[in-house]
Amino acid sequence: MARPARNKVARLGLTKDSRTDGVEFAADSRYAYAANLLDILPEGIIIIDSDYQVVFVNSTLEGYFGINRSEMIGQDKRKLINEKISSIFENGEEFRRRVLATYENNSYIEHFTCHVLPGPARAERWLEHRSQPIRDGPFCGGRAELYFDVTERVLQEKELDWLSGQLLNLQERERERRARDLHDGLGQAVVAQKLMLEALVESLGREDRLHDVQARLIEVIREVERISEEIRRISFDLMPSMLESLGLRDTLEWMSERFSGLGGMQVDLKLYGLEHKRLPPQIEVVLFRVFQEALNNILKHARATRVSLKLSYVHPKVVAVISDDGRGFDPQDNGIEGLGLKCMKRRVTELGGSVVVRSRPGQGTTVRVEIPCECGNTRDEQGKWRQR
Repeated sequence: MARPARNKVARLGLTKDSRTDGVEFAADSRYAYAANLLDILPEGIIIIDSDYQVVFVNSTLEGYFGINRSEMIGQDKRKLINEKISSIFENGEEFRRRVLATYENNSYIEHFTCHVLPGPARAERWLEHRSQPIRDGPFCGGRAELYFDVTERVLQEKELDWLSGQLLNLQERERERRARDLHDGLGQAVVAQKLMLEALVESLGREDRLHDVQARLIEVIREVERISEEIRRISFDLMPSMLESLGLRDTLEWMSERFSGLGGMQVDLKLYGLEHKRLPPQIEVVLFRVFQEALNNILKHARATRVSLKLSYVHPKVVAVISDDGRGFDPQDNGIEGLGLKCMKRRVTELGGSVVVRSRPGQGTTVRVEIPCECGNTRDEQGKWRQR
């Protein structure tokens, strides 16, 4: 079987080179140009003939498998699968079964994703295997196998799966926290005020206690004001009512005033292109959460003294930039990026946008968010919102 394979290798324009222990291309072959093109493609390629002999392997595939192509060309692919190739994959037995099945019935297109394990001459990666029968030409009856590197896509999917799980856990913990806030904080405070009011009712029947009643009523009023402020805080964290009624511009102005002075930081807000305009509701909500998360992170971790908030709308996108002069961090340190930043990125990417974080230790942090946007509503002279 080896002789026909070598003849077909020669017809493809490939010859073994003992000096390099590799493959060189015969300049006078009419297939040499095509073979050169196949060799530089970013996808891994293996071609076998009707006798299951390997007649071509490109350099990309060598890197993927960590096996020199001189060890594969001219060999029976079934033997290679059993003795060398299947062992480099996670679930190698499943890989072996699916590939060998295509040789037993070389009539269908195969497509699956496989996981290459790291080794001395190869990196860990995920590959998309695609193979199909060759219908004509010198290798008619053989099979072409292609391997596409889908590592980035798979890792992104895994991260999204992890993030989805974390978001569910976070939502559950947030519900529990809100329930404790309402029960332990507001609930008990309301009960305490109820008892105080009942005691005051009893005291009203005694004229000698009127001065004491007045003092206690003032105390009740102050506590009710505190409860009211706590209710507004919880409501705002869930979803500020002013965002729906007044829009993002006014809400951000209120937010910047709220955070100014906290932790010794000064917040400067600049808005461009949003005069008398409302963005689509889903974009306003996401941008509100972006600014809220960024300011909370700065307050908790950055030790910043100055914070700059910028939001601009220039058709067809809206751009938000949050910068601080805090202690910064190394963006390459995967342990630094918390769940809040991951959630921010996911919210933005779901709207087709992007998030770029630039930071260096001791030199502050800048977060830039861009979201494609068609402006939703405009405000007329009477101050009413109308659909654009």
